[in-house]
Amino acid sequence: MRGMLQIPDIRNIKSIHTIGARCIPKVQRSSYLELYMLRREKDRLEKEIFVLDKRVGAAKRQLNSINQRIEKLQEETHEEQKIKTYRNIPTKSLKTMSVNY
Repeated sequence: MRGMLQIPDIRNIKSIHTIGARCIPKVQRSSYLELYMLRREKDRLEKEIFVLDKRVGAAKRQLNSINQRIEKLQEETHEEQKIKTYRNIPTKSLKTMSVNY
């Protein structure tokens, strides 16, 4: 079964920009205007990629931190299971104190 992130959405549909269609005939439109619009779209997409890269980096750092915590907790629980028990009651170390006469 595919996850929700693998299902195509509205962002995957080709737009007028991606197919290069224009409502004004090529003879009447300005190349400068088209260059300007394409440059703005390129800048917007570059900013979006930059933001997404930052989010991916933050998510990877969080995931690494969580994995480290999981490993540490697994080791602790494994060590706790190694402690000998008497009737399923974990043994505790005895507290000692000095006595002065």
